[in-house]
Amino acid sequence: MRHCVLITQAIHPEAMALLEAEADVSVLGDPSPAGLLLEIAGADALLVRMPVTAEAIHAGRRLKVVARHGVGLDYIPVDACTKLGIPVVYTPDANTESVAEHVVGTMIALAHQVARADRAVRAGRWSVRDQLMGIDIRGRTIGIIGFGRIGVRVAQICRSAFGMRTLGFDPNLTDHDILERGAEPRALASLLSESDFVTLHAPSTPKTHHLIDATAIAAMKPGAYLINHARGALVDTAALTHALKRGHLAGAAVDVLEVEPPPPSLELLQLDNVIVTPHSAALTDEAMRRMGCDAAEDILRVLRGEPPHTCANPQVLPAPHQR
Repeated sequence: MRHCVLITQAIHPEAMALLEAEADVSVLGDPSPAGLLLEIAGADALLVRMPVTAEAIHAGRRLKVVARHGVGLDYIPVDACTKLGIPVVYTPDANTESVAEHVVGTMIALAHQVARADRAVRAGRWSVRDQLMGIDIRGRTIGIIGFGRIGVRVAQICRSAFGMRTLGFDPNLTDHDILERGAEPRALASLLSESDFVTLHAPSTPKTHHLIDATAIAAMKPGAYLINHARGALVDTAALTHALKRGHLAGAAVDVLEVEPPPPSLELLQLDNVIVTPHSAALTDEAMRRMGCDAAEDILRVLRGEPPHTCANPQVLPAPHQR
């Protein structure tokens, strides 16, 4: 009898083909918490592209594996899965290149006033060109908060392409680790005060909530730029908006927000020195293929009784498979 795999939203066709070769696959008809509760009871595996509650996991009485189409485990109640003995698999390597390129691309766009110039020309204000004085990023300093896969890749690009000085802060790494990964280690306050660009690559946890608040922003170099393509909860939106309005920060690029989608009245969206993208940094064909196929492969491995490649709670695996 074939297993049933439930997907919260469509995934790359190659990943769908992988799953359909060995299982019956369905895409959630109503991608909402209520819709998931209605359909999850018949699923042996769940592939997640939206936040899922512990209530939904408990309702999935047949679940043998839960997979994250991406990196952030804040979408999945890992503790609830662990208590029920359900492995949680995810795809930590799949979107590294795509997000790193998005960071560098928006950094260049901020420095060279690309978005502001584009909006001005479309509005018939060609003469604004004399008012849009950009900066070169070669030789500037970038501070990277969270020095995992994406942070390391951003550092590599910035050093090799632009000769940038790279600073790193990560409370989970030693200074030696950060040096080995290619950045100068700094305490958070020092990194903020020295950096021309600050980019965030930390997970969303209670400890990192509003990591960049009014105090942290005040510690940043006047005229610096903030980039957040990680999680919206890392930044106090009101404090960021205030700093941008009064000119302490020259600009910001955000791919994530505290509320998604944001209300149209959100003041941050009205500022001309902000680039906002719709949580799309990882949305490239290559990243979607990697995320989908990596998640599909680990789902099938668990359903076959094999160890997954990447498991967030390996303690629930049979003893020979624990790592």
